[in-house]
Amino acid sequence: MEQELVQRACRGDQRAFQQIVEMYGQLAWRTAYILLPDLGMIDDALQEAWLDVWRGLVTFHPNHALRPWLLAIVAHRCQKVARQRHVPALSLEVAALADFVSGDATEAHALQRERDAELHAALTALSPDQLRIVALHFFADLTLSDIAVVTNLPLGTVKSRLHRALQLLRSRLHPPHPFALEELR
Repeated sequence: MEQELVQRACRGDQRAFQQIVEMYGQLAWRTAYILLPDLGMIDDALQEAWLDVWRGLVTFHPNHALRPWLLAIVAHRCQKVARQRHVPALSLEVAALADFVSGDATEAHALQRERDAELHAALTALSPDQLRIVALHFFADLTLSDIAVVTNLPLGTVKSRLHRALQLLRSRLHPPHPFALEELR
């Protein structure tokens, strides 16, 4: 079905392109959310990225995989927007992860807030590259191959950075006390 949509979109079928946007819209948004610090920048980058995809369909080979090509365009647009607005690299991923992890603090239970704070502290110990890879993998839900495309890194580098990041997180996160939940009941 995807290949047929891509072929139709490559021939200029706007409805097919709209279906592609609907199919990959959430993936593109989650990726941009990790790479950029605010919703306005995300919207700008995604609008430009979807225009780039539409314009680029003329040269896209319909038998190739659309997902990596699309993610590369989204990542490129996010980088361009970040450069234009002089965005610092590290703070965006930490802020994005904190939003994902903590949610609405008024609804969070005290124990959950404590765990969130512990996770946030552990995440800040990661290098910017490790943090970006962890965020893209666990919060944007990208595969390691997708992350390699988005970050323009070899797959082996992505794997090793993720492995090291997870080791560091495991060493910094303490398992919950076995009686903690029982005491709250």
